[in-house]
Order: sequence, then C-alpha cells, then structure tokens
Amino acid sequence: MGMAFTRTEWNKMVACSSSFCKYDDYNWDWSLQHVSLNCMKEKLQVMMMKGPRVFHIGECGVHHKKSDCDSNLVMDKVKNILKTANTFLFPAKLSVGRMGLKKKVKLKKGNGGWGDKRDHDMCRNMTSVG
Repeated sequence: MGMAFTRTEWNKMVACSSSFCKYDDYNWDWSLQHVSLNCMKEKLQVMMMKGPRVFHIGECGVHHKKSDCDSNLVMDKVKNILKTANTFLFPAKLSVGRMGLKKKVKLKKGNGGWGDKRDHDMCRNMTSVG
C-alpha cells in the first residue's frame, strides 16, 4: 500500500498524534482509521486505484513462510505487471467516482504490539514541533 497526503492533512494528523501513537496496533493503517473515526472532525478520505503502483517485494523477509524464496522471481512478476499495465499508468483523463460505505464501520480493539510507553514517546516525538 502506498500513501500520499497534503501538508494540511499532515497537520490534522499531528493534532491527533497522541491518539495515533497510543493506539495499540502495530499496523499504522489501522491506527490511521482509529484516528479518523475518533479524533478528526472531518474523516480521512481514501482514493483506491483499480491497479497497483506500489508493490510488496519483500517475499523473502521476516514473514516468509515458504521454503523456496527467489527475489528475482518477485521482481520479474512486478516488471511483468507494469509492462502489461503500461498503457494505463499515465492516462490523459482521470475519472473519480464516490462510493459510500455499505455498512457502518465498527473499529475493533487494536491488534496489539504497540503497548510500550517508549514506542508511544518515540512516535509523539516524531510529530513534536520545535
């Protein structure tokens, strides 16, 4: 997953940094959803692409479960996807549609892994001004 946002959005997140940094979940995307639903006046909006421009190529890393691991095969797969999608990557015209949520989002308790006060302090330090 890739992400980009404006300085204005960043400032909104900084204002909610305590909520973000203290949410006990090791996945930052769930922490962002938590902040959006519980701290921000205006909820974050997401633009979802039909095809990826950001790829996970860490198949041989920590979470790798298979015995065969060849990073060259992963890179070949990504190159093949990009070659196939090349004509769609830079369109002359872009259409944006709005879709509402089908159901009310109920945010569950965090997945854990982010409960250490030192992690919270480090996270808040990254957003402190001055």
